[in-house]
Amino acid sequence: MSKFTGANVRDITKIKNSDVFIKVDLTVVGMVSVPQSIIDNGDALPLGTLLSSRDGGLTWTSLTAPIYETGVYVADKEVYHEGHIFKSTVADNSTVPGVGDWDDLGVWDSNGVLYNDLTESKKTTIVVTGSVKEKYLHGSDEFLRTTLFKNKIIAK
Repeated sequence: MSKFTGANVRDITKIKNSDVFIKVDLTVVGMVSVPQSIIDNGDALPLGTLLSSRDGGLTWTSLTAPIYETGVYVADKEVYHEGHIFKSTVADNSTVPGVGDWDDLGVWDSNGVLYNDLTESKKTTIVVTGSVKEKYLHGSDEFLRTTLFKNKIIAK
């Protein structure tokens, strides 16, 4: 997912809220934790990042585990697959999470979308009901699309 949009080099602009959000029906303000690796790299958690809250919107986290792709994983590597975080239990693990040598660490689903870029952990606006352009979401996959719909966030 690029930080920019545009048909050609002359028309490139930074992605803004109107690129990501079609309609915003309801927002909350909550504490969003920016992963330390993003802070250390001088990057930002970009607007459109999928977030999860387990305490009614007071605190929010982003998906930090990479989405599973077919390959070989080392022991203790964590990945996201079909709504769960899995941890490899063996070296040279080429099995699919949920079937082979993986521990299921629990469910991760999204019930909010970050409304602004965020360079540090702080309170900010999260969209919890509305419609979004799926191509501009960060951390989305087919399973999370269904979860967003269940949580009244429509990805188009």
